[in-house]
Amino acid sequence: MLSHDDNELLVRVGPGTPMGELIRRFWLPALLESEIAERDGKPVRIRLMGENLVAFRDSEGRIGVLDEHCPHRRASLALGVNEECGLRCLYHGWKFDVTGQCTDTPAEPEGAKLARRMRVTAYPTHLAGGMVWVYMGPAEARPPFPAFPWFGMADGHAVAFKLLEDCNYAQAVEGTVDSAHAGVLHRESPWTHEAKYPHEKDLRPKLEVEYTNYGLRYCAIRKLDDGNQHGRLTQVALPFWTFIPPDGGRAPAFRRDRRLVNAFVPRDDVSTWHIQWFFDEGYKIDVPHRIEEGGHWHDENFRKLVNIDNWYQQDREMMKTTNLSGIRGIITQDHAVSETQGVILDRTKEHLGRSDAAVVAWRRLMLRAARALQEGELPSAAGPIDWHKVTAETFVFPRESSWREVQPLPDELRAPLSSAA
Repeated sequence: MLSHDDNELLVRVGPGTPMGELIRRFWLPALLESEIAERDGKPVRIRLMGENLVAFRDSEGRIGVLDEHCPHRRASLALGVNEECGLRCLYHGWKFDVTGQCTDTPAEPEGAKLARRMRVTAYPTHLAGGMVWVYMGPAEARPPFPAFPWFGMADGHAVAFKLLEDCNYAQAVEGTVDSAHAGVLHRESPWTHEAKYPHEKDLRPKLEVEYTNYGLRYCAIRKLDDGNQHGRLTQVALPFWTFIPPDGGRAPAFRRDRRLVNAFVPRDDVSTWHIQWFFDEGYKIDVPHRIEEGGHWHDENFRKLVNIDNWYQQDREMMKTTNLSGIRGIITQDHAVSETQGVILDRTKEHLGRSDAAVVAWRRLMLRAARALQEGELPSAAGPIDWHKVTAETFVFPRESSWREVQPLPDELRAPLSSAA
């Protein structure tokens, strides 16, 4: 469990909070590129890190992400006219370009110099992986943009998804920093039936954590009937990334090397943007199948159609026959357990076990990094990282071997001494 003070430090992400300042030192995936595909098209409202923003693509294709509220009388710029390389407020016509500079104040006297003195907060943007990214930290501390390997894959081989999760980002992250839950929550058979997969047959995986310069990695080790061991190596990159292993050699060919990466981007203290990429160099991603299998059913605001209001459409008969959770969709199952913890989990009331080793390690790293930043120490995870060497893997190895021998950590990714727990 955490103390009340540590829990507050972990979960509060608004402007000026220690954790909010830490997360703002990273590039954040903010919205799908398809949401603002049209030049001079409809502006899009975004809530990110407790701030209300508006995104638009201008006449030349440049993307701006601005404070939603016009600095004149605070009307929403999302109501405005997007034309001629700027977003014009619908109230009095003040116009702003993608840098936040006011370029016109038509209701002011001719020759007035007010426009040149007016700016609205604008955040740097970057397009990659089907997403618009923003950097919300100090300009002088802007880190290099992360060159994730799936950005360079052929069309259709890497696909981004977005969904709203109705809880704090930290419990959303912790839901995936936890291999032990897979054999229960995602079990594809009733409890009394024979298990199908290694993670269902061995419900007591041995979790071993190794710290890195980008966060941590951990291996869930399970026993196999043939005397070998089954390893699932998950990567956890600060501040909110989880790299999930593929299904491995026993899965159908089209799923064998398909990988998943999650980003749990704080919308505010009580809600999260769950961004996912599915990618596979060998096969194109089957988007309709992915939506059906994962549970990516949402409205125009990316809120789940199957949600806490309809109790995730849990089917008690299904629980007895085909699916232990009674909930359709893997992502819906994950969100159900995270959201029903409450919008902000009270970690002072937890009773943790050995299966929570990676969760505890992630919390320690986040709290340490937030406090270190207050002392002027920049997070190493925001620096240049060779992300091609950070991969999640599923593998089989002999009982007498160590998973670290099979999946060695490159020297350049080892944790600095100050990060070791």
